[in-house]
Amino acid sequence: MIKAIETRYKGYRFRSRLEARWAVFFDFMEWEWQYEKEGFTLPSGMYLPDFWIATVNMWAEVKPKPLNSHEKKLAKELAAATAFQFYVWILQSR
Repeated sequence: MIKAIETRYKGYRFRSRLEARWAVFFDFMEWEWQYEKEGFTLPSGMYLPDFWIATVNMWAEVKPKPLNSHEKKLAKELAAATAFQFYVWILQSR
């Protein structure tokens, strides 16, 4: 596993370059977004989604690999608790 490299963009300190690259993409699409807007206490535990994309009323998570079963459960619980869709972008490193 490659260690994530913190990256700054638009005043945010992203935990990884992958997250920062998606923020650049969201800007290209002219989508209004917030990084790690708020955390949630869900039945399966605490969860802090990567992005809130206000333009399309959607939570987004950016990962270098597919979600594990616990992460999937948290994503479903967040979508149910907030009544907003949840989308995961997976981009594996080359």
